[in-house]
Amino acid sequence: MGRNPFNRENISEDFMGEWQNLLDEAAELLGVPAGLITRVDGDEIEIFLSSETAGNPYSVELMSRYPDSGWYCEHTLKSRGLNLISNARQDIEWKNNAAAVELDMVSYVGMPIERPDGEQFGTVCFLDNKENAHNDLHIRLIHQIKRMIELSLRIVLDKKEIDRRDHFIDGLSKIYPICSYCKKVREETGEWVTVEKYVRDISGAEASHGICPQCFERELKLIKGGETSQKRET
Repeated sequence: MGRNPFNRENISEDFMGEWQNLLDEAAELLGVPAGLITRVDGDEIEIFLSSETAGNPYSVELMSRYPDSGWYCEHTLKSRGLNLISNARQDIEWKNNAAAVELDMVSYVGMPIERPDGEQFGTVCFLDNKENAHNDLHIRLIHQIKRMIELSLRIVLDKKEIDRRDHFIDGLSKIYPICSYCKKVREETGEWVTVEKYVRDISGAEASHGICPQCFERELKLIKGGETSQKRET
């Protein structure tokens, strides 16, 4: 899995605070000691946020390798859907899982969180130290939390694009010195750079070089003129 563009630096404190409140309140409503939001980044998975509830053994920024973390959440990400484990101790696949054996977290329910680009951000999940089958109302609540987080990520992405465009327009609206001969542009640092680099630094856009019809005609005439001269000389 590639790098995750969403991190603590570009997700605002307001969103982080809202997510934290969602985890805390949902964990209380579900009657479980732990609610988590995990984040996958490259070959690592981390606990991005953890509910501030009594009996929660999970600390923020706890990391593990990915894949092969052994976490319940890894199965959720791989299945791309709801993952419900009522009692890990009675489940052959999970009875020896570290969460069940070492932390006594025997029940798990979680869903994957999708990024705006279709890739996975991580999961939202809730864990219990007792058997818990969860009902349809619980599932719907978790699904709504998942959707709210996904909408937040969309807003973060849209804001980044708006900021980029504003920076681009602001940059182009300025009067900038350009060399009359080589057409390089002088940046605020005093360095002379190509127009392509100047626009790329402002907008992030890469230039795609081609040739306009006027230049094409001019170059074609020069080529034909050169060929005619060579014939005369011979």
